[in-house]
Amino acid sequence: MGTPSDRGIATARGGRKRGRPAVGRAPRALLAGAALSLFVLALPGCTPRAPSGRTVVFWQFSPLADIRPILSKFEAENPGITVQVEQLTWQSGREKIVTSIAAGRPPDLCELGSTFLPGLVADSTLLDLTSMATVLRDSLVGWNIVTDHGRAYALPWMLGTRALYLNDDLFRRAGLDPANPPATWAELRHAAREIATKIPDAKGFGMNAGEREILFKKFMPFAWGNGGDILDPTGTRSVMGSRQNIEALRFYLSLKPYSLLDRQEMHEQAFQKGRLGMIISGPWLLRTLPETAPDLHFSVALMPRPSAERGTSASFAGAEVLGIFRTAKNKEDAQRLARFLVRPENTMPLFLATGNAFPAATSAQADAYFSSHPLDRVFLTQIRTAVAPPLHPRWVEIEEIVNAELEEAIYGAKTPEAALDDANRRIAAALTREP
Repeated sequence: MGTPSDRGIATARGGRKRGRPAVGRAPRALLAGAALSLFVLALPGCTPRAPSGRTVVFWQFSPLADIRPILSKFEAENPGITVQVEQLTWQSGREKIVTSIAAGRPPDLCELGSTFLPGLVADSTLLDLTSMATVLRDSLVGWNIVTDHGRAYALPWMLGTRALYLNDDLFRRAGLDPANPPATWAELRHAAREIATKIPDAKGFGMNAGEREILFKKFMPFAWGNGGDILDPTGTRSVMGSRQNIEALRFYLSLKPYSLLDRQEMHEQAFQKGRLGMIISGPWLLRTLPETAPDLHFSVALMPRPSAERGTSASFAGAEVLGIFRTAKNKEDAQRLARFLVRPENTMPLFLATGNAFPAATSAQADAYFSSHPLDRVFLTQIRTAVAPPLHPRWVEIEEIVNAELEEAIYGAKTPEAALDDANRRIAAALTREP
């Protein structure tokens, strides 16, 4: 089944301090002056000298103790510019951002969760950063998260995804080798069945139920890896009823007899107590398991692909990105600060402080830290094939439709074919309505 290095597996006991959890049609033309300013700022070596006595207002979600040293470095490199930083919370930050836009007083630069983007792009509130993105293209990953119809509306900053966690002890007790984790759908189902049938009081896999909003994040990786999707490349037609999606949902539901059907929190509790063989989760678990289950032996592997001959190892892509609003007062310095923040020497300290979202800077992946932390390195590898939801003005409604129909299939109320056909019909209807 391959070696640990080429299969993307890592094992560990112990870890680091826990960090915080990771978390339409767009405007096609902007004022020529703004576009020119973006282009000039984007050119290497062409950043204009900062005027003195300027303040750039920056809203973000990291603890101030973590972000302030990075901003102090920016101020030292840019005499005359002061950064006025404010910490938002993930509970109320989105509402505060929307309120500030409505009042005409948004921050100059703002950290945005990737789930915020569809609505902001649809409302034409974000500055088009395509000129800047063109220059930064090769130095950052995650452009698919911030791009709509070839236009970039934010800069990727910190990225997150999910991978497959394995309980090594349960694998061994079931006669499986955790050093060779499931790399295909068939191997995943086999491992889940062996654990569930051979070990009393254990389940092989964690299948989410009871929290509808998370279902598409757990199912769609199998569909994406199988060549499926939610919308076609133009974003104008639903493809939820495709053969690839149906095949993926049939497989996903074949895991149900060997799975624990419950909320994600209960999955993680069962995993740490040694009663669940495999779960799909994010890097935050790397920080909590050494504290909550110090004797647990576990591994992390890439998501399985449909077969050894076809498909990809796909996962859900989330991100924390940097956006500038069209009505911001100090766009020029906001662009300057954004370019500074995405540099690898500035994202690595933030990653080390918070622990759960990885630098979008491509060169950060060569940092010595990841050589000595193979668990984190698996997530870095998984990010390369992770997929983000489309920047569509109807995304919130589309996501709810997908989750609702997946729930019907998981509970057995509909067949995979019927659930996805209904999802396809409902999404198609949503796409025809005016935003």
